[in-house]
Amino acid sequence: MAHGKPVEDSMNSYEQLFNDYLVEMRAAQATAQAWWEALRAGEKEPGSSAAKIEELLEARWPLGAVSHPAVIAAFRKSALRCQALNDAAEEDDEDWGDDEDDDDLVDLAALEAPVEPRELLIEMLPGRADDLAEFLADFVFTPLGLDKDDRWI
Repeated sequence: MAHGKPVEDSMNSYEQLFNDYLVEMRAAQATAQAWWEALRAGEKEPGSSAAKIEELLEARWPLGAVSHPAVIAAFRKSALRCQALNDAAEEDDEDWGDDEDDDDLVDLAALEAPVEPRELLIEMLPGRADDLAEFLADFVFTPLGLDKDDRWI
């Protein structure tokens, strides 16, 4: 996968963002999984099966533990940081290169702007943080939007 403009730092800014994100998302994952277990415990009644408990929980929380606000907040924080890096690169160079599909792992140290937040934070997890890739498999939405001035919020 090729991207247009290189980010000049001792450690690539996207690589640093990704590493920070892993730490924050693992903390959010622990919080979310504890919350999900507490929800399970609260649904236990005599004679209720594990499958019935999961069915009840998933009726309220279809995405499971990734619905927890800590997970959403960790993703949003890093996605907004990623977009800020993209915006800074856009100010420097209006002519970004073309993306190529590549099944190989992208070298985060050589990553160049722009990088879509979801690409960096979700799609680049497999092979680097498989535990988070599996955990975030149901994170099917991007909790970002544009304000009236077309700024990411």
